[in-house]
Amino acid sequence: MLRCLNLRPVILGMLCALILFGAQGAWAIAGKIENIIGTARVAKQTGQIYAAIKGDNLYEGDSVATAANSNVQIRMVDEAIVWVRPNTEFKITRYRSTEHGEPKNEAVLRLLKGSMRTVTGLIGRSNTGDYKLSTPTATIGIRGTEFDAVYVTPQIAADLQTPPGTYNRVYMGGTSLQGRAGQINLNKDEAGFMGEQASSPPRVLPNIPEFLNTSGNSTANLRAAAPSAPANESRREPVVAAAPKQLLISVRYGEADSSTVVSTRAGGGNNAEQRVQATEGERATVTLRQSTGVRRPGSTAVPVEIATMIELVAKINGETAVVQFSSKNQGSNARGSQTSMVDTTLTVPMDVWTEVSGRGPWTSGNSSSVSSSSRGASADESKVYLRVQEVRR
Repeated sequence: MLRCLNLRPVILGMLCALILFGAQGAWAIAGKIENIIGTARVAKQTGQIYAAIKGDNLYEGDSVATAANSNVQIRMVDEAIVWVRPNTEFKITRYRSTEHGEPKNEAVLRLLKGSMRTVTGLIGRSNTGDYKLSTPTATIGIRGTEFDAVYVTPQIAADLQTPPGTYNRVYMGGTSLQGRAGQINLNKDEAGFMGEQASSPPRVLPNIPEFLNTSGNSTANLRAAAPSAPANESRREPVVAAAPKQLLISVRYGEADSSTVVSTRAGGGNNAEQRVQATEGERATVTLRQSTGVRRPGSTAVPVEIATMIELVAKINGETAVVQFSSKNQGSNARGSQTSMVDTTLTVPMDVWTEVSGRGPWTSGNSSSVSSSSRGASADESKVYLRVQEVRR
C-alpha cells in the first residue's frame, strides 16, 4: 500500500503532462496573416494577446480583433481568403484540411462582432457541409461561395438605423442562413437577416441595405460607413494598402537629456544608445550590450556582460506607438553563459523620450545594468528610455 501511495504523485504528474501535450498538439495551424491595414491584435487560446503582424501563423482557438479604420487579410490553409474589417472580432474555432494530413475537412468559424468577407477554399468547395460560420444569432452554411457576414450589435444598430442581428450578403454561389426558428437559402446578389429574437425566423431582405451595398475604401469605420468590401474586392483585384511608414526607434540608457547619457564606447562596452530604422509592422533587429558591474582594484569579481539581441515590431496608432519586443539575452562570465527569452509590449507617445525602466527586455540584468568603463553604474545610468519617430520622406 505504501508503494502505491508513493507512486501516486508520479502517475498524476505523467497524466497531467500527457493531457497538456495532447492539448498543445490539437492547436493546428489554420492560416496566415497576409496583410494588415491599421492595427489589430491576436488573442491566443492560452490567454496571450499580442499585436497582429504580417506573416504570422494563426492557430485553432485564435481570435483576431481589428481597431477602427483597420483591416486584416487572412489566407487559410485550404487557400480560402478572409477579410476581417474594422471594429471586428473573428475567431477560428476549428480549421483542418485533408490536404494537410488531417482525417477530414472541417472549418468552424465565429464572427463575434463586426464584419467580414470570405472567398471559400478547398473545404467549402469539396463538401459544403464541412464549413460553418456562426454569429451570436445565426449560423451561415455555404454552397460554394463568396459572401459578406455582418453581426450588428445593438449599439452599432442605433448608428446605422437598422435592426440588430446577423446580415448575410452573397456575391457568388449561395449560402444558408439558419436560426432557431428556421432556415433560408440565399443566392447570388441576395441578402438575408436574422434578428436578435430566437423566435423570429430568418428572412430574405427585399433590398440590400445601404451599409451592405456601399463601395468605398476598405478601412471605413463600421460606425461611420458601410462595412462592406471595396468595389475592387468584388472584381477579385488585390486590395492596395497605403505604403507602410518608416520609423526610427531609439533605446537609450541614462537620462533623456543627451548631455547626461553614458557614452557609447567603440570596440565593446556599453551601448548607451542604439537606433534602428524599421518599417511599420515588420520585424527589425537591434543588439544592446550591458555590463552588470566593473572590476574594482583588489576585487576578484568578474563583470558580467549581457548581449541582448532584440527583435521588435512597431505599429502606429494615432499619436502613440505600440512596440512589441522579443529578445534573446546571452549572459557570460567566468562560470559560463545563460540564454533567456523575454516578450514585452510597450505603448509610448510618438516623438518623445519615454522612460521604460523595468518594462522592457533589458530587465533581465540587475537594476544597475549599465555602467561606464571608469565608474560603477549610478542610479541615473540604470534608467532606460524609448523613442519612436516617423521618418519623413
